[in-house]
Amino acid sequence: MVSRILRILFCLLVLLGVQAAALYYQREDGAPERMFAADTIRCAIAIDRGEAMRRNVGFNYELLGAFGDENGSYMRILPPMASEECWQQLAVDSLAIVVFNTADTIPEMWRDSVVFSMPVKGDIVWAVARGNTRLLNAVNFWYSEFQNEAFYRQMSRRYFRTYNTSYLLTRIDQGPVQSLSPYDDLVRRHAARIGMDWRLLSAIIFHESQYNMDALSNMSAKGLMQVRDVTADHYGVPTDDLFDPDTNIRLGTMLFDDLLRDFREEGLDSANVIKFALASYNSGGGTLAKRREEAMDMGLDPNCWEDVAVAYSKYNTVTPAYIEAILDTYRLYQQIID
Repeated sequence: MVSRILRILFCLLVLLGVQAAALYYQREDGAPERMFAADTIRCAIAIDRGEAMRRNVGFNYELLGAFGDENGSYMRILPPMASEECWQQLAVDSLAIVVFNTADTIPEMWRDSVVFSMPVKGDIVWAVARGNTRLLNAVNFWYSEFQNEAFYRQMSRRYFRTYNTSYLLTRIDQGPVQSLSPYDDLVRRHAARIGMDWRLLSAIIFHESQYNMDALSNMSAKGLMQVRDVTADHYGVPTDDLFDPDTNIRLGTMLFDDLLRDFREEGLDSANVIKFALASYNSGGGTLAKRREEAMDMGLDPNCWEDVAVAYSKYNTVTPAYIEAILDTYRLYQQIID
């Protein structure tokens, strides 16, 4: 009798388990469940990095993070890679999502292997492997609701308004602006950590990358603050994380703080501390040291930036122009935002 009761209870538990699973994967109306559970979702952004599309890169980076937050998943967004590699990895399940501009072309051999989400902004879609319909449905259901939220509208405004200084100059007589870039919150936080005016840090970022989170220079400097792999190694941070805005700003701020401290310890006045730190950030400490020695050989003051700039001008005016541009932008930012 007892064993029969136990068998009945076991069958009931199994039935309840099957019903629970069915509810998880399917709603009453037969549509797929909106939640997509995965510990890590590997993604890549394969948007053309041209001037017209660069805002979409940052926008979709944050959008992927919002999708992961909603679904309790870690969005592992890989560094920029060749388009061909993206589609190959998506087809073999090494990637789960590729952010793509439908105005571009998918290599013919991969076209039948992928399907697209609903458009997330203009012609931008999220591509998934053709067999991964559960993820596709989760993305579509989530985005159809998320795009109606106030946070989404604020996010769109942050990324798709102009941040050009010539435009901001027209705003001086119209009162303060609300933001300087899509990354204001990150910049404020990291600047506060070292006691630095966040507007100066924003000016550096503007002239380093034009607020382009995946900027890559000819010298392989990466991201918003154009941080190099050697800097990441110095601070013990994986180089693959250099395109992440938070990581990039954190490392760039740490480096700039170290430079400021070095010149303070030399006893330079506050104005020259900032200028020499900017010069070192732009041209490297070794180059700056040589220019200071040359200034001294010319009978100039190696602790005065204006004198050292004369030594730079023997070779080029890039670094002096860089410092002047940043300080001009900083003064503008001081006028238009607190």
